[in-house]
Amino acid sequence: MRVKGSESHRFICRSVAPQGTVLALFLFTLYNADFSYSSSSCHLQKFSDDSAAVGLITDGDDTEYRGLIQDFVDWSLRNNLRINANKTKELVVDLLRRNNLPPAPVNILKS
Repeated sequence: MRVKGSESHRFICRSVAPQGTVLALFLFTLYNADFSYSSSSCHLQKFSDDSAAVGLITDGDDTEYRGLIQDFVDWSLRNNLRINANKTKELVVDLLRRNNLPPAPVNILKS
């Protein structure tokens, strides 16, 4: 933990809190509290034990959206948090119903 320039000793915990417990929810919130992102076209939505990257892609430019996802993946790796790429889903919604090709899928951890 780092507070005002002082850092505590590091301790690696290899066990996990049971899913659905109050402790697991608290730890998830504590672990990811320092990562946030919000702009007019992208934001990271945090749930009790999950996160979702939401992006508005205009004229096919998904640079900011993909950057947000990559920043979150990099932050997770730096903070020893694992992303389960097998459970990660991407949903694309096109309200204009154009017949364009869908964007290339986001690649997380080369999965």
